[in-house]
Amino acid sequence: MIKGDDLHQIGVFAKPHGVKGEISIITDYELSGVAGDLFVVCNIDEIYVPFFVESFRQKSASNILVKLENLDSEDKVKFLSGKQAFIPSNLYSLHEEHPSHRHALTGYTIVGDHADVIGEVVDIDDSTPNILLKVSRQNDEILIPLSLISSIQHHQQTMTALLPDGFLELYNTTNETAK
Repeated sequence: MIKGDDLHQIGVFAKPHGVKGEISIITDYELSGVAGDLFVVCNIDEIYVPFFVESFRQKSASNILVKLENLDSEDKVKFLSGKQAFIPSNLYSLHEEHPSHRHALTGYTIVGDHADVIGEVVDIDDSTPNILLKVSRQNDEILIPLSLISSIQHHQQTMTALLPDGFLELYNTTNETAK
């Protein structure tokens, strides 16, 4: 049984987004760094109920859109609107004290918005505010800003990147010039 003392509030569920079951969480917390099976907890009738996160994407600095497992429509998620969102305290401590936890994303496959495989994350450079994913692609390494990741699917260990037109071609051109 989940106890309130074992949880940390990360924000509040806002309104559903779209018709496929996504819902906004207003928060300053970054879910991208949480390793393992991610879940958020909500107090429903004095019982803390976990909801496993199928995928999520950062909408803005204070708004995350989450898709929760088995809640696949606007009608199924709207009951969460206005309720507090929690995560286990041990995950919050990890996030606050150990920024290197982002390295848990190493090994994830990055795909483009058309499901084309871009490459595999081999390292993460978080030495500056602009966090960069080091991605192995066609026997080379490219850098993709974390801010271009639109969603993370932990179960499949994949991330979807929305890259600007010509982004990958810049690396191809640079590598051909260097040879």
